[in-house]
Amino acid sequence: MKMRLMMMAVIAFVLTACATAKDGEPVKRTAFIQTNAQCGDCKERMESVLNFESGIIYSDLNMEDKKMEVKYNSKKISLAEIKTIISNIGYDADEVQANKSAQSSLPACCQPGGHD
Repeated sequence: MKMRLMMMAVIAFVLTACATAKDGEPVKRTAFIQTNAQCGDCKERMESVLNFESGIIYSDLNMEDKKMEVKYNSKKISLAEIKTIISNIGYDADEVQANKSAQSSLPACCQPGGHD
């Protein structure tokens, strides 16, 4: 019984060690980024880009509050890089303003003030 408990403790330690970076920070992080999305097309556009980006595990835009939930591997991509990707799609990402050229290329419903 003691051996089994010791093995479980070792396994738990190894799993914890694998889930953190060398400096002790978690590798998998979750961020909530405020966007200026307007419609379902915005949601689909942002999620389709982010979900295929290396280092991003999952993204989902909540249309009620326009916040993008992003789960990502912080060893592969930074939060600043994620915000830049959103900006380059044409949307605001917290304090990072939308790339104006990309924003002007969006459909009318996705432009600031557009409707679904």
